[in-house]
Amino acid sequence: MKTTGGRSTKKAEQGVSSGFFKDEELTEGWGKINKPRFYESVVATLTKRLPESSLVQTLKALDKSSWPGEQEDMTLFGEQEVHRLAKSLGEPAGEAVEQFRDWKLQGTPPGKTLERLYRASRTYLPTSAECERGFSAVNNTDNQSRNRLREESLSSLLFVDLNGHPLDKFDPVPFVKSWIKAGHRLSSSWKPGRQREEVEPRHLWSFLT
Repeated sequence: MKTTGGRSTKKAEQGVSSGFFKDEELTEGWGKINKPRFYESVVATLTKRLPESSLVQTLKALDKSSWPGEQEDMTLFGEQEVHRLAKSLGEPAGEAVEQFRDWKLQGTPPGKTLERLYRASRTYLPTSAECERGFSAVNNTDNQSRNRLREESLSSLLFVDLNGHPLDKFDPVPFVKSWIKAGHRLSSSWKPGRQREEVEPRHLWSFLT
């Protein structure tokens, strides 16, 4: 990243060249940022704030880039970590260790148990940022003007808010059609208060018969 930049570097560079970034006009700054030193500072700050935990050490066993280079050091490397991870995730620990041993020593593809551990290891979040976003979404959705939402409705709204597509890529037409087809109505179509039954008007002569 220090030399090529991250995923958003190209967008930022295009914004600088055009003078606008996310519809905001950019103004002249105090000078260019030293990119390598900036990334080094970010890494140092994150390392200080997020020291390696026992979980990180456990997950490193499944990362081939962290494996030792010498073959003799690979004999028992990572087996305790894989055993611990398998037990914590409810997978057969002995089977996971055997598959891990075949993978690291013989180069065979990971077995099903080890593959499940590998997929699970990629879902761990390094920080609580996602949880904080969830709390913010709850506060924005369940506010004073919408404080009578059912739990099911609130859960659905939060799921869309946190996992859905951006608004500029969302096509609501199919969902609106299915919603109307299911017999739902707009909230504006309901009149407040008790509704009187409509009585068909009768002609005067009908009372005389």
